[in-house]
Amino acid sequence: MFRPALAALLLATACGDDGGATPDADTSSTIPVANLDREIIDTQLSFDLTAHTGVATITFGPSDKPGASLEVGDLYIDSVSVPFTKTGNQSENQMDLALPKSTDNTIVELQYHYSQHSQFNGASGGGFTLLWPYYCGNLFPCHSRPDDGTTFGLALTGVDPTKQAVYPTTLTEAPSYQIAWSVNNYTEIPLGTTTAGTQLSVWHLPNQMAQATNGTANLVAAFDWFEKNVGPYRFGPKAGTVSVPWGPGALGGMEHHPFWHVGSGALDSEEVSVHEAAHGWFGDGIRIQCWEDFVLSEGTVTYLAGRALEVVAPTVGAQVWSGYQGELAGIAGSDPVWPQSCNAIDILDDNLFTNAPYIRGAFFYRGIAQKVGVAMLDEVLKQFYAEHAGGSATMQQMLDKILSVTGYDPTACAETWLKSTTKPVPGPCP
Repeated sequence: MFRPALAALLLATACGDDGGATPDADTSSTIPVANLDREIIDTQLSFDLTAHTGVATITFGPSDKPGASLEVGDLYIDSVSVPFTKTGNQSENQMDLALPKSTDNTIVELQYHYSQHSQFNGASGGGFTLLWPYYCGNLFPCHSRPDDGTTFGLALTGVDPTKQAVYPTTLTEAPSYQIAWSVNNYTEIPLGTTTAGTQLSVWHLPNQMAQATNGTANLVAAFDWFEKNVGPYRFGPKAGTVSVPWGPGALGGMEHHPFWHVGSGALDSEEVSVHEAAHGWFGDGIRIQCWEDFVLSEGTVTYLAGRALEVVAPTVGAQVWSGYQGELAGIAGSDPVWPQSCNAIDILDDNLFTNAPYIRGAFFYRGIAQKVGVAMLDEVLKQFYAEHAGGSATMQQMLDKILSVTGYDPTACAETWLKSTTKPVPGPCP
């Protein structure tokens, strides 16, 4: 994910409009009822990028309670296949649907218009989308909770014929912020194929060939290491880095697997591309259960980027860990890493989106590796992925897994690196 230098740019600017069908008070199945617990199983999306219109066909799972709810941000709803009501305020809107309780899946179709956003919280006029952490409702009806995954289908029309749209047409179960597109004057450079058969490419903007080549020099080898040492890649036979013009100061990347976005100014960074690639296993491949488990995503992949590059390009890997050491020095000890609650915070407003979960999380894992051996920690991550891929997990479950596989209790190390407000010195865990 992009580094927190971009956090100041993540400002919600959604505005909603009220509307909806009038419920039939005599028939319970036509009365809209709030029910955010009704799971979204599948989300099929079709967008006209010229008209700024969307069609969402959403499959809800069974529920022993009536109703269903969706986050709809500032979408202008044109039609819905079931009665609904829409309530909310300027920063958050919810749509409640009239669905009977059911033991079967239920499909609802919505047609709507969406607005362009300039603050990294929807579809940008710059040709890209960015929905993290909870802005999916500005682009399609959704659930933004990080543990709530859905399969996706995505189709685009109205694309500028002089440009190329890079996006996945399907996704296995993924968090709502993962689906994305970018439309621009791209040149694709095929990079190679992993042992498992995954094709890797980089898509660069005009005059970026050198940056693209330098920044992905070891991407195939690192991806191959992930597939061999963590587990099979879940998001298709082709993947890669896409340069996106986020603008000055917006560095890093975003885990839009299988075609993750990297800010055009960071395209020459090997660490950024490998970091985003690692999200195919943690953050996307395994979703976090609560926003407070952010370190399970970012700390793990920051460690994995350094670990993989140490193996496939030792000189580069050493430089990456040296860079992490420098970043550690700039982190305030008071910055939270792993708050002890679940979805009780706002990840942006409550200061969790800083470098602390990334870097202190990475050094927590490095301390574990230095204590039990890197191969043993590799085995922990492999088993953890095998058990949780396609679902959600917590950082506590990771600690439990470290104990069960290695016999080492990481509680004290976690206290030092993930909970304490005193920054520790890197080294083996006690």
